[in-house]
Amino acid sequence: MRAEFALRLLDKHMNQFIHACNQCPPDKRSIIPEGYKNNIHWHLGHVLYIAQFDVLGLSKRHLVLPESYKSFFAYGTKPSDWREEPPEWNVLIAHLKELRNHIHDTLQDKLDEPVSENLLRAENIGELIYATTLHMSYHQGIIYGMNKSLRSHTSEDQDVLSADNESSSPSSDTAIFAGGCFWHLEKSFRELEGVTDVYTGYTGGKDDKPTYKKVVSKTSDHLESVEIHYDPNVISYGELLQNFWKNVDPTHAGDHSAIFYTSPEQKEIVEASRMELDASKQFSKPVVTKVAAASTFYKAEDEHQNYYKRVRLSVKNTMNKYFSDPRYLEQNMWDWE
Repeated sequence: MRAEFALRLLDKHMNQFIHACNQCPPDKRSIIPEGYKNNIHWHLGHVLYIAQFDVLGLSKRHLVLPESYKSFFAYGTKPSDWREEPPEWNVLIAHLKELRNHIHDTLQDKLDEPVSENLLRAENIGELIYATTLHMSYHQGIIYGMNKSLRSHTSEDQDVLSADNESSSPSSDTAIFAGGCFWHLEKSFRELEGVTDVYTGYTGGKDDKPTYKKVVSKTSDHLESVEIHYDPNVISYGELLQNFWKNVDPTHAGDHSAIFYTSPEQKEIVEASRMELDASKQFSKPVVTKVAAASTFYKAEDEHQNYYKRVRLSVKNTMNKYFSDPRYLEQNMWDWE
């Protein structure tokens, strides 16, 4: 069914992507915000270049971009390596619209045509186009976060871009991830600005009375997970995903990594992010992280909430007692096993 809606989705996501790009003022487009690897100019060109390669290249259709674009925007490139000025912003926007029209004109009657084996796991041209819209949506999320970062630096930027961020009260969204031990994930997400709360718990299975003992002993079908509450005006879902990938081994099935999306928008961003990670060839093995719709999240027992803080405090207290009386550690060392 994806092929039937591929062109409609392409139009929708391309319009949203271009809108997100154009919200960045011209004098900010070459700036790399703190915590990011590229600027928004690169993201615009990268989406254009990859869209052409994925849709036209893999479907063996005529390419419309100059070969020189590869050195600016292919995977592995970055603005710090540019030896000359990149293609102008307006030229890239024009090429993106031209590519959309070219896809409509040449492929609208060929969406079910099969394509050769590819990293996107697409079986036909329609699925290639669908995968491209997911990639576009993923980078749109990154650009949204970059715009917020750039906007926070000066009051002038705030005036230019404030329409996106006006709210009479703080917003809150939810994200759910699993990645082996939930204590580690809890800590990594609590340290992010914009995350308002993190709960450890269990989800992904059918057991209606999961406990820590049952989950770790594999007598429950749930996974150790974290439920993250965050302000989307401060941190985007795409940024949470980036933190998740950094804290799991997505190629190792034994890690039981999983992403549970809570909306169709999250699902699109997750699928695009996973394909991006696969295509980057960062790992020698394929990404096996599970992606599924969120189900009931069961909060873990109280002793497993904020666990890393309590352990750190316990260690600190123990060491304080040791330095005041060195015999304390020796007398109580069995408590550490």
